[in-house]
Formats: sequence, C-alpha cells, structure tokens
Amino acid sequence: MRIDQKEECIELSGNFAVLSSAPLNGGLREADKIINHTTTVDQEGPIRDYFRQVTTLSREELNSVVGFVTAVDVKTAFIDETDFGEGKVKAVITAGVGDPIDSHYHNTINVIVYTDVNLSPTGLSNLFIVITEAKVSALRRLDIIKNGEGITGTPTDAIAVAKPKTHDESGVDYSGTATELGKSVYGLVENGVIEALGSNNGYSPGRTILARLSERGITREDLVDTAFQLLVGEIEDEGESRKEFLEILETYAKDPNIHLLVSTGFYLEREKDRLDLTGDPGQLVSDELIGIDIAEYIGGKNALFNFVRYDRNKPGILGNLPPFLDDAVGGLIAGIMTRLFENRSGKTG
Repeated sequence: MRIDQKEECIELSGNFAVLSSAPLNGGLREADKIINHTTTVDQEGPIRDYFRQVTTLSREELNSVVGFVTAVDVKTAFIDETDFGEGKVKAVITAGVGDPIDSHYHNTINVIVYTDVNLSPTGLSNLFIVITEAKVSALRRLDIIKNGEGITGTPTDAIAVAKPKTHDESGVDYSGTATELGKSVYGLVENGVIEALGSNNGYSPGRTILARLSERGITREDLVDTAFQLLVGEIEDEGESRKEFLEILETYAKDPNIHLLVSTGFYLEREKDRLDLTGDPGQLVSDELIGIDIAEYIGGKNALFNFVRYDRNKPGILGNLPPFLDDAVGGLIAGIMTRLFENRSGKTG
C-alpha cells in the first residue's frame, strides 16, 4: 500500500477491500485507490463527474476508486501509523470544523484507516464503530462548540476502513476496543483528529480560556465594554483604563485557577439540564459561589461587593448569558475592575 500526498489530494494505492461512507463508491467493495480530494464549499453536481474533472481517470477506472471530498487543505492532514504486534495500522485524516462563530459553515472530518490485518466484513464494521467513537472523543476533548452545544462531527464527515484484498474468507471478526487492533486504531484516530484540527483550525486542548469564551460568543471587547458600563461618574483616561483592564485580563487568563473555575461554568451549564433547571431558579446558588470565588481570587474581599453590583444589574453581555456563565464572567469582570482601581489607588496614594 502506498500513500501519495499531493497538492490537492491524498491518494492511497493498493489492492483493497474497503468499507466506507465515502460519497464516491461507498459501501463494501474492492478498490485499487482511495482518494481524498480538496474541493470548494459550494461544489455541486454528481460526485462522479467531479472526480472525472479533477483526476485523469476514466469512467471505468473510477469504478475502482473510493472517493472523498473535503473543503480542508489536504496539506494539513494527519498521516501516521502504529505497529501493535499483530499487524500495522495507518491513518490518513483531514479535519476542519469551520469558523467556531459561524454555525452555517462546515468543513469535513474524513478518516481513512488501513490495516494489514485480514478483517471479515464484521471486523471492518466493528472498526468503523471504533473510528467513530475516537472521532467523537477527540471533539469532546477539544470542547468544540456550535450553536452553544458541543459537536460530535460535521454534517459531511466520512470514514473508510481498508484492508488488503484477499480470497481468504476466514477474516478476523473482533476489532473493538477490547482488542489490540481496536485500541491501536482508537488512539491513532483520536490523536489524529486533534492534531488535524490543530493544523487546520488552530484548535488545541490547551487553548486559553479567552479563546474558549470567544467560541461561545464572549469576546474580549464584550468583557471590557460590560465592565465599564457600571462606572460611576466619568474618568479622564477611560481609554488607558480599558487597556489596563485587558492587560489584567490577559494575565489572569493564563492562571490555571481562573481557567478551571471559568471552565467549571461550561460544564455546569450542561450538567444542570439533568436536573431540569430552566432559567435561573431561586434555589440555584452554586452559580453565584463560582462567581464569588473568581472575583475574590483576582480582587480580594473588596471584589465581592463589586460582583454583587454586576450580578444584580447584569450590564452588557451578562444579561444574555445562562446562569453559570453569567456569574463566572461577572466574577471575572468584578475581580479585574477591583484590581484595576486598587492598582490605580496604590499608584496615586
């Protein structure tokens, strides 16, 4: 089996038995090529005609091709292999999920896995499941949000599991995660999807809390605008104060304690749905406790009073956020504003 990474496509050549959800010649079939080709997001028309246009293959030759298309630049692909003792596994993954703020734009996650283990149709199907589970796990680890919800894929994802074509019908049936093959594929695909999304979209498990807030529609500009809506009176150098606010924000965004406290709000927004808590019910106080902890961690005890002001008035973006996020963000703003003016008081006192 040979893998060729070209400018606009990745091509696997060999004698394959393939189970796939590919748009060109999907299903269970034999093939001598598996092609993942870059296209545009507005590509239309029959998929076979498209492959005739972008390759030199005849209509007859295309019958032996399993074809994928993607809006992702294939140069960002993850290509790797692993040896698990009983055989080898190779993975070719292109992954993109578009702009995190634009819910209408999707790239595609295409996963092609080849193994030299002689799998039966049942074994191919089991490995298909493993690949799907690994892809979902990668997206959960990255905490990728669309329309306020964590995603499990895009509408155009496709998978292929390939093995050498053979006339031996006594193939391996079991390839789930209880097997060495399944465990190897799971780890390779999970890591590959994460790396490919990092290369193409810039996602990484360790990205800052400010990046994750922005993905939920809460930008730095929203934070500073909200913070300054409750100022009493006028200040001569508001522009300089806003700049200092952002500097303090950037500093605390790197603090692991702030990261963990704010991300607790992300988790608890999902968890509260298990308790059928709608809106911001009166018996819910754990959201305020998180906000208080964040405010006091940054600004000390004086920040508690500032937090109460923001929590009661809910200026700016705070009025549009669900209960845990509005208090986590409110605590962040209250703590920074307290720190900002105490710093200024110390400079002038």
